[in-house]
This record gives sequence, structure tokens and C-alpha cells, in this order.
Amino acid sequence: MLYFQVLMPVKAAPGDLALFERGIGSPMLKMLNGYLGAFFGLRFLGNTALWALPLMVVLGMRWRSLVRWQRAAIFFLGMAALLIGAAGGFNYRYAMTLVPVLIAWVMMTFEKGMQAHGLRAGQRTAVHVGLLLATIYNSYASMDLADRMAKADPIEDTFHEDDEPFYTKFDTGPENLDQWLSMAGVGASDRVLVNNLPVYYYTTHRPGLYYWCGSDQYFGPDGERPIFRTRTDDEVVQYLADSLSTYYIFSDRNLSRYDLRFEAFLESHCTLVAEDDKHHTLHRLKDTFGH
Repeated sequence: MLYFQVLMPVKAAPGDLALFERGIGSPMLKMLNGYLGAFFGLRFLGNTALWALPLMVVLGMRWRSLVRWQRAAIFFLGMAALLIGAAGGFNYRYAMTLVPVLIAWVMMTFEKGMQAHGLRAGQRTAVHVGLLLATIYNSYASMDLADRMAKADPIEDTFHEDDEPFYTKFDTGPENLDQWLSMAGVGASDRVLVNNLPVYYYTTHRPGLYYWCGSDQYFGPDGERPIFRTRTDDEVVQYLADSLSTYYIFSDRNLSRYDLRFEAFLESHCTLVAEDDKHHTLHRLKDTFGH
């Protein structure tokens, strides 16, 4: 309850959307959900694995009395958690790889410990049921947090419908993207700068230049390159048009916010030519309509 109701924010600070959505927007949250995410990443990974940390500490204090496999398990889990936290704390999916092992170890260690202390089968079952109920509550609290985050987001809230069928959330693009682009004036051979939307490549055969504004990276014949980092906005327009032969930018309102400069560039140096009901956007560079 403390984690979901107090520690986890529901609204991002300006320019901090990437860290906010990963749950590492403050030094404390970066420690909990990042470096120690395998144990404390309750939003995505549940709360059973959390018990592994105190169990490792308690058993580590009894190191000499442990059998070899117990020592090996503690050493492996500890080193794996440290490695994942140090190298992959930015993304909870790396910590997720360790969660099944942590859950199995927690359940087995609890069972062995309760047997060693003489608890009856019914008492041991009650403990496991308690862990299950805590996990159910954790799932509810995680979904409630996601709902509060969506309602606090001015863009997400514009199309956040409680009565919308769940399967519509898997619709990741305009209903007919190829036709949508054609109606907006994009020719079949026009190259489009695509801001981290793989649906473009799944549903069309049009040329596209893959880009991610969150890290200012596009991927072309010469590998990974920046667009904005070393250029002014006017130079970006010239670079896109003259060097990359790209006049259109395909994005959506949510993804564009991951870089404030990119979002401002779309407003100041581009013209919005199309937007669908899911807030996918198509912009064209200003003063290039004769090309």
C-alpha cells in the first residue's frame, strides 16, 4: 500500500516521461525499481520475489550451517540480482528473467523453514495462501496505479474509456495505415521518418526511416546517427529534406512527448496533415510542399 499509494507518482515532470513510465524518476525509485528491481519492482514483477532479499540476508548470517546447494543458490541469486540491477536497472524486463527463480526459491525456502520449525500442513498452507492473496492485491494495486496514471495524463485521458473492449488496446495503428497515408498526400515512394512505430513496417511496403526521439537516434545505411543533437531546428529541416530526402514524420502524441524538443519541432517547423482517433500523427516539414 505504501509503494502504490505513496511512493509511486501518477504524473510525470516535464521532460521526464521516459524515467517516469519506467518507475525510476527519482533517486529512491531508481534504487528500488532499478538497481534492486528484481526484488522491489512491484508494479510489474509482483511482490513474492521481495521475500527473497530478507531470506538471503538471514540465511547468509547462518552461512556455515547451510548445505552446499543452499550456499550455491544464495550466491547465484545474489550475483544475478546485482548484475541485472547494475546493467539492466533501466528496464524492468531484465529483472523479470530472474523472477521465476526467485519465486520458486522463496516458496521452497518458506516450506523447508516451516517444516524445520514444526508447523503443521494446515499452517504451512495458510502461509502460502497468504502469499497468494498478497499477490492478488499487488495485481489489483498495480492496475489501479496504471488507471490513475492514465487519468492524470492529459493525452491518455482523452481516449481512456472504461467501457472500451479490452481487445481494442491491441490495435496499434490506424485502421488502414496505407490508405490513411495516401489520403494525407504521402506518395508510394515518399520516405517517412517513423518515430518508433513498427506498425508502419508491418502494414505497409512504403520506405521508412526508423527513428526514436527519446534517444535521438535514426538508423540508416551508415548505422545509428542523431538528427537533433548537433543541429539547430532550421538545420534539422534542411538535413531531413536535402540529406535524407524525408519530408513526412509519422508519430503519435504520446511518443512525441518523450523529447520536448522533438515535440516542439513538430509544432513550430512542421504542419499537421493527419491525425486519427488514437492520436497517431502525420506531419510534413513546412515550406516543402513543392517537393
